[in-house]
Amino acid sequence: MPLLGKAEKAQLEDLILEKLTGFFEANGPTALLEEGIRVVVTGQGVEVDRGDLPDPLAAVPVRTLFTALCYLDSPTLAIPRDALASLATEATSAAAAQINRITSG
Repeated sequence: MPLLGKAEKAQLEDLILEKLTGFFEANGPTALLEEGIRVVVTGQGVEVDRGDLPDPLAAVPVRTLFTALCYLDSPTLAIPRDALASLATEATSAAAAQINRITSG
């Protein structure tokens, strides 16, 4: 049985979008594409980090997400604000899959 159902995934997506938006606003549109930037889920919540949080429940490198890959080849190497929702959806799916594997293992 999955640990995260539809309602929990929706809440997780909202939290991830909030953190991605905050990181975007604080660091600019190029920062999310930097090497090592991850969306991490811990027992305390969601963070965007640079690979420094040990042993998260889930860790999704932003550069591995399809939306980010689309902008890695762009001349400006920046993610526009309107792409954050897609990025959050993809990060949520990847994080939920990692978390749900914990319960099936």
